Amino acid sequence: MGLKAVSKKSKTLYGHLLLMAFLALTLNGCGAPLFNSSNDETTSVIWKHRDQYVRVEPQDRGTTKTLPNDHPANFPAEELMNMFLSLNVHFEGDENPVSLFTFREMEILAPAISQGLAEAGPREDVTFAIVGIHRGLISFSHDRAVITGRVFVQNGNLNLIIGRLHQEYVGDEDRRIDPLLPGSRMESTPLPKWGKPWEVVPMTGLKTETVAGVNRHDWLMMSPDPQIWKIAITEKKEAAETAKAAFREASQVREESAQLEAEQEELRAEIQEMKRTIEQMKQGSTTVAPAPVPAAAAPATVTAPAPATRAPAAPAAPADLTKIEQRLDILKRLKAKGLISNEEYQAKKQEILDSL
Repeated sequence: MGLKAVSKKSKTLYGHLLLMAFLALTLNGCGAPLFNSSNDETTSVIWKHRDQYVRVEPQDRGTTKTLPNDHPANFPAEELMNMFLSLNVHFEGDENPVSLFTFREMEILAPAISQGLAEAGPREDVTFAIVGIHRGLISFSHDRAVITGRVFVQNGNLNLIIGRLHQEYVGDEDRRIDPLLPGSRMESTPLPKWGKPWEVVPMTGLKTETVAGVNRHDWLMMSPDPQIWKIAITEKKEAAETAKAAFREASQVREESAQLEAEQEELRAEIQEMKRTIEQMKQGSTTVAPAPVPAAAAPATVTAPAPATRAPAAPAAPADLTKIEQRLDILKRLKAKGLISNEEYQAKKQEILDSL
């Protein structure tokens, strides 16, 4: 092959390479929408604060063909508040279920999700990430937790696919490495709380989706009937008030029981002290024996014994008077409490007075 032929083929190959490079740049740039029109959809941000957001974005793909949504959809913020605040979630190992959302979280989410559903098209979903205070979260540092989800309307039902649920939130993490992704139609991602599985508590108007024979407990379908959720949130509030009242009553009973126990203990100590005082009074009391009968002077003559006489008591000292007053006071208290009868009271009172 001649030199000219080689040079000509080299120029042709070089030209082909330039053309391929040009086409590649064109396809990666402004020419791409001609071949993939789905990428032409853009995300609409409804609300954003740092890592938190509510936005409208394209549908994600599912295990089967994804049906279009019933969008735009009209769900007022008040109805969304009742629906989401009615939901309770139970974590395995916990005694009681907890609210899935807090009131503060829904104050932000409800208006933004309502707006997003009204603006979304049939091939768009509303996604969100929200950080709130959940006291049930086990953490050594704080109790801030994140919830993420995907919301859309199909067959008239409001669908919520939960991504993260009450997961500990660390604000300084790199979201390029650990993004706060919403739930997915493709697969279940019920990330547990410290390794504990969870399940939303069943209730009227609530169902879970089944995909390929698997129950997706992270995929909730809620009835659009606002009356169901109005009743549900009313019952939940009443139950919460009843629980608070029962707690207050139990606390009051515990306080009264503790006070009664203290009073009983004080009364027992007082009774023991009174018993000791009575024993001391018994041991300290003086009894006068009757005078002895004189012997007979002669067998024929019997002399009647002289009547016994009590020697006059010496005047009591001031200290003795104080002690006697204390004894009489204790005696009155024993009678007032019903610990001695009236006869015992009168007899012991006379005995104390006779010692003067």
